[in-house]
Amino acid sequence: MKIKKHVNLTKNNFAVIGLPLRLTVSIVIGTIALSFILFYILNPCIFPQKMVVSIDSLINKIPEGFDEYTFKINIEVKNREGYPVKDANILVKGLGDVCSGITNENGVTTINIKPSLQKGVTEGYLDIVVKAHCLETFSQNKMIKVVRGT
Repeated sequence: MKIKKHVNLTKNNFAVIGLPLRLTVSIVIGTIALSFILFYILNPCIFPQKMVVSIDSLINKIPEGFDEYTFKINIEVKNREGYPVKDANILVKGLGDVCSGITNENGVTTINIKPSLQKGVTEGYLDIVVKAHCLETFSQNKMIKVVRGT
């Protein structure tokens, strides 16, 4: 019967050299795996969908004799399938005023904004930004028109 010799790891050059290399590879692979796990936990929406934003009055008229006027603008937010988006953050800005709102369970909010037109200016525009969880941000400059009544 043949007896195997005891292997001494301190005298085996291959084991001593291979250990740091294996350890380094394990740390790199573990770091990559951990970063993917953390990315998914912190951002579960890897592929956000588009949203549909509807505004009830794209053209608003300031009555004659006024430089500014308060408008109620109803905004509705839905996802691609047509379901309402709850808790979407909406920001409407321009013409000297900024207003924000959050959609209800029906995906609707009403913004009260008081834009002003300078004397001699007959029209201006408001910008809108809509953000919601797991959906692409909707941003449109000059989406809502404000005109002076004649």
